[in-house]
Formats: sequence, structure tokens, C-alpha cells
Amino acid sequence: MLIYYIGENNLFRLNSDCFENYNIILNNSGFEIKDPVGRIANSSNIKKVLWRKPSLKHDLLIKQEKLSDYEEYIEKEFWYVAREIVNLAWLNEKLVLIEPLVDFRIGKFVQLNIAKKYFKIADYEFRYKAKSKVFNNEIVIKSLTMQPIDKDNYKVLYTTKTKENELSESEPWFIQDYIEALYDVTVVFIRDKMFAFELERSNFLSKTVDYRELSVDKTAQNWRVHKLRDDTEKNIFKFMDELKLHFGRLDFLYDDKDYYFLEVNPNGQWLWLDAKNEFGVIEKFIEEVRPDTPINPIPARFR
Repeated sequence: MLIYYIGENNLFRLNSDCFENYNIILNNSGFEIKDPVGRIANSSNIKKVLWRKPSLKHDLLIKQEKLSDYEEYIEKEFWYVAREIVNLAWLNEKLVLIEPLVDFRIGKFVQLNIAKKYFKIADYEFRYKAKSKVFNNEIVIKSLTMQPIDKDNYKVLYTTKTKENELSESEPWFIQDYIEALYDVTVVFIRDKMFAFELERSNFLSKTVDYRELSVDKTAQNWRVHKLRDDTEKNIFKFMDELKLHFGRLDFLYDDKDYYFLEVNPNGQWLWLDAKNEFGVIEKFIEEVRPDTPINPIPARFR
């Protein structure tokens, strides 16, 4: 969709899962990448760089397939160089919106620790063979990583409502109080602007407490534009400023009175919320990444 709206001539895409189709040079003069149709991106002609969750072959292979040691070596060498090209773009203030590997700097517990200054949060605890809190109310359990429990059938642990006494003491658990809410609210934050949408929870609560467990096709058309309270909007700006993020998709539960912060995904998906380009999300994102608009580089890295 970005290529469609920006135009093929204004965008160069490096597909990390088929890197062998590119010619790549990196030396003291900078970098140069040539794609399969002969187009060239280099240190001089690239105006902005966007990091969009690249995947390697190793991440995409089904169980029966396996890279040889030599193939894996070549892939890891490429991955190192690709990271450095992005880091050089960052160093030269050409990297926009998304900080590479930001999850290593801002995980869920850092987010919750900072979010409690600006929003309501559900009481929580991670525990493994230990516990310190007693949850008197209904709880939900969550996966921190969404790593498949069964890769063959792609079984993952979505947010699940349960009771504390039903949890095995020998497993790792991320536990939160269950929040009775009317809506899921998600906010697409793009540097100096935000777009909020709501999903009525009564449409799916009989099946699950986590709308992600349903296919996107079943829920996408039910999201509606949401009007954030002014104080919540101001607090989102403060929160994102403290995290030093130019982009993120923030998730809340809303009970018609309070917003309960769940998490911010610093490289989250968002297109389904404005797939027809009706609400300005696509236009704002493209404004930030087009080569012919002013550049707003992401903040410098921390020491």
C-alpha cells in the first residue's frame, strides 16, 4: 500500500527474505544496493529510511525445511550488513518513525512502569515458580512474546480469562487483573498526530476476551473512529515523548469513564484501521516517509 501511494519511483524496497537477488556494497564511501531490475539505492540518493519488521529465511521456513550451515552463515553475514546500513542511516539522521530493535529498549514492563504516571493500568505480575501478589478478582494471562507453543499448528497464547487457582506453579505466567470494559481502543501515533479507533467488545466476548484471536476479516469492519478525551490525548503525547518514540500503536481498554493502558507496539500494524484511506492515517504516514517532504529523524540513540 505504501508503494501504491508513494509511487514505485519514489521508494526502494530491500526484501530481506530474498537478499540474494540484490547486489550490495558497503565501504568507506557508504553503501550501494542494486535490485533485480537494476534500480540503485545508495548513501547519496536515499532521503529517508523506514525499518519495517524485516524477516529472514530462517524465520519463515516451515518445519520440514532447513537452511544448510553455509546458507545460514551467508544469511547472518547479510543480516549484519543490513543492520549496519540502517544504523548508518540513523547516524546520518535519515531514519524515520521506527527505531530498529526498539523492543529491546522498551518492553512491556518498562511501558507499564512509565504508563502508570499517565493512565490507569491493571495490577500485574510476572511469576515463574514463585508469587508475591494475590489476585482477588478475575484475571487474564498473556504471552509476553507470542511465541508459538505448537509451531506446527501455530498455537499461541492469546489473552485468556481464568482464575489464579487454575494456574500451574511450574509455568511462567504474565498475569493482570481482568478489566470489565466496553471497548478496545487503539491509537495510531505518528510523530505529532494520533488517530484513535474503538471496537465494541460485546461483539466477541462470548468467544474470547482478545479480539486478535479472531481473524482480521471478522473484526476489521467493526472498528469505528473514537474521540479521545483531551486529557488522554495530552497524556499520550507525554508518554510517547518520555519513551522517545515517533511511532507506535497504543492499546487501551475503555469503560466509558477510564482508559486502561495495555501496551504500545513501536512497530505495530495499522493499515486495516484505514484501508480505504478515509481517516488520514495513510496520508500522515506517507507524509513522514515520502522523499520530497521535510525529514523528522527519530531521536538519537541512548548511550
